[in-house]
Amino acid sequence: MLERMTPRYRATATVVVSPTSPRIMADVKEIMDLPDGGRRDFQEYAETQLDIIRSQTVAAMVLDSLDLWSDERLFKKKDDADEEEEESVDVLRLKRSTALARRIQAARIPASLIIQVSFEHEDAELAARIANEIADAYVRHNLSLKRRVLDRAGNELKALLGERLAAKDGAEAAAREFEEKHNISAVGTRQKEVEGERAFYNQKVLESTGKVIHAQAELSRMEKVKRHGIYGGGVAEVLGNQVLNSLKVNYTQIKNEVAELELVYGRKHNKLIGAKRRLKYVKSAIRQEIKGILQTATSSADAAEAAMTSFEEKFQNARVEDEALGKAVEVYGQLQKELKEQTTMYDRIRKRYEETVITTSLTEAANNVRTLDRALIPHIAVWPRRTMILVASAALGLLMSMLLIGLLERADTTIRDKEHAEEILGIPCLGLVPTIKDDSALPALENTRRRDLFVFENSLSEAAEQARTLRTNLLFLSAERKLKTLVVTSALPQEGKTTISIQVGITLAAAGGRTVLVEADMRRPRLATTLGVSNERGLSLFLADRDADISQVIQESAVPNLDVIVCGLIPPNPAELLNSLRLNQLIIKLAEQYDMIIIDSPPVNAVSDALVMASRVDGVLLVAKSKRTTSEALRTAYRSLSNVDAPIIGTVLNDMQRGSFGYYYRGRYYRKGYYRRLPEELEEQEAMLDDVEVG
Repeated sequence: MLERMTPRYRATATVVVSPTSPRIMADVKEIMDLPDGGRRDFQEYAETQLDIIRSQTVAAMVLDSLDLWSDERLFKKKDDADEEEEESVDVLRLKRSTALARRIQAARIPASLIIQVSFEHEDAELAARIANEIADAYVRHNLSLKRRVLDRAGNELKALLGERLAAKDGAEAAAREFEEKHNISAVGTRQKEVEGERAFYNQKVLESTGKVIHAQAELSRMEKVKRHGIYGGGVAEVLGNQVLNSLKVNYTQIKNEVAELELVYGRKHNKLIGAKRRLKYVKSAIRQEIKGILQTATSSADAAEAAMTSFEEKFQNARVEDEALGKAVEVYGQLQKELKEQTTMYDRIRKRYEETVITTSLTEAANNVRTLDRALIPHIAVWPRRTMILVASAALGLLMSMLLIGLLERADTTIRDKEHAEEILGIPCLGLVPTIKDDSALPALENTRRRDLFVFENSLSEAAEQARTLRTNLLFLSAERKLKTLVVTSALPQEGKTTISIQVGITLAAAGGRTVLVEADMRRPRLATTLGVSNERGLSLFLADRDADISQVIQESAVPNLDVIVCGLIPPNPAELLNSLRLNQLIIKLAEQYDMIIIDSPPVNAVSDALVMASRVDGVLLVAKSKRTTSEALRTAYRSLSNVDAPIIGTVLNDMQRGSFGYYYRGRYYRKGYYRRLPEELEEQEAMLDDVEVG
């Protein structure tokens, strides 16, 4: 088959993609900036270039350059010529350029700037021609892209430059007009003058205010003197004026003189009359003096208020002018700022436009992509590679085999061995119970009874040894923690939990401890049949009848030290009975009489009976059947027990096939699994376990 394959040849050309364009002029910046960031930025740029090389656009450029649109070496000719003619030229070109693009190979050499461009074909010469043309087309495409970008950028910059020039001229005209209108050149000097005037008039306002206050105070005093007289006005107002004070003294003297003359002379005496005339004159002089002083004080107060008003008006005028000048300076500053911004923007765009013009003229010299090596005509075919195909076929077969094995293992979700059981739940596996084969000559019921009592009837069998191993593990647990009541359950029905319950009871009774086996599986009971006891009185009677005594339901079995409480009559409501306080009373009374209480409960995932009892005992033993119980079912049972805080002590793996235990024989076992003799160390272990107090 390999000999019939047509050989294909691969031709490879290389191009260099630089992260920066050649800088022809040091102060001219490129319009198209290439990634100058970190490794990740350039990696993205390089991936983009690879996609461009493999694009339909580059493929169309190759077909145009080499005139290969109708070359039958690349495109098979259609049998139906009419169908080919029906397709438009554009559709046909698109299909063929896309087909060629899918065959272009491009890859970047790691940690370098080199890209390998390859093309495979049965014609080695054609492969080399197309590979070289792909590299050249990519270089031209990159150059064409830069030119288009530069042309578009130049046109947009030119238009933007005109807009910025108009904005700059407008800002210049606005600033110049405002400067001429407000005589900005003299604003600074005038501002200093106005500031001086404001300070001067402010000081005058303060001084005139003081004068107004003083004049008004003087006017108030004199008005008080006018209203109340020189005596009613008080001493302070009078003493403030020397003339008035002198008249007041003279008036007082004359008044005293009149009073004395009235006492000495009669009313019509000349001296008295003359004294009264002088008193009247002085009193008239006082009134005239007060009137004159009052007029003077009024004039002074009016003059002070007028001066203060004049200074305040001049101060306000200076303040208004100062604010107007400040606003004019602020507006002028904004106009100057706008002019500066427009000028800066115009200069930047002008510089960028000039750089674009220069870059456009140097585009070809500044191309960052160039061809490094031309593709040579290959002489060695790349396909078929016989050695690679054979090795790949062998590796693929091995891989498929391993995959099939893995799928088969994953498809089997049942519990396989002890390690698997411990891995699933993370708790110890305390025992492995071997398969006890049924006797085909016996009926099913008899086989069930035979399997339940196999350990008792075959004490030297491998199953009995495994049962004693389970007992040993339970006794060691009992030494470390309180373990007097034990619930035995399973995830699903028919996984052997009743058989395990019986075996545990038999081995614990054989160790010398008084053991009682309680059948709490009130849905499918079988202990009465297995142990040959009566089923008329049992657990259901005790739980349902408050007057029933425990001694009425306990029965002796054929196994020494092993008593049993069977289910009795099957009740219609097992879960309600097991959830009653009578069960707690039963456990307490049994704990007073027995060393170990084994409770056979229904499966966890089937009914809730086991969950009702699990939180009331010292330990829960979870039974799983080898290669039948699934890991999901076991996890579900474990989660359900954990949700009620059940004290799960471990698992027991039932129905293990012979050869799965890994025991060494060395003369200890027969080929069929029976003891040849009982070793001395085993006898010592049995004696030690007999001394251990169960529970």
